[in-house]
Amino acid sequence: MVRQLSGVLLVLGCLAGCDSRLANHPPGSDPWLDGNPAQFVSFSADADKGPVYMLNLLKFAEQTQDGSMSGAASYAKYGELAGPYVEKHGGRLIWAGVPTEQLIGDMAYDWDLVAIVEWPKRQNLLDLGNDPDYQAISHFRGDGLVRSMLIAMDAVDGLEAASD
Repeated sequence: MVRQLSGVLLVLGCLAGCDSRLANHPPGSDPWLDGNPAQFVSFSADADKGPVYMLNLLKFAEQTQDGSMSGAASYAKYGELAGPYVEKHGGRLIWAGVPTEQLIGDMAYDWDLVAIVEWPKRQNLLDLGNDPDYQAISHFRGDGLVRSMLIAMDAVDGLEAASD
């Protein structure tokens, strides 16, 4: 099952916290980049639910493993190449920014880029991960990152809805 899902897992990144590093991962996989199969199954179970907002937390590698470019350059190339596929499958970048300072809380990890992508339904993101043309360029994402988190978020009308 993990072998068949590998392209999609690369897209989903790590949906878990740092404790997932040792849980549910095949040997040689990296939960910070490949995701957690159990969380992928949970996300897929609600495939028709939407819209969904994906919070992307990204930490760039100093350079790619082959040394051909910086991690930031590799991720920028991924963004350039992936954009048309994201749009094809209904995704839309709604916000991106560079974290500058922390005001509240203890940040266990630093991030180089934060982005929010809106999808009509979870299935649209799953379709992106299964697109063979997207899979052919998705390696620029993994090559450019040392760590990532991808968190699915549902919109709420107000604070009362968040506590339901």
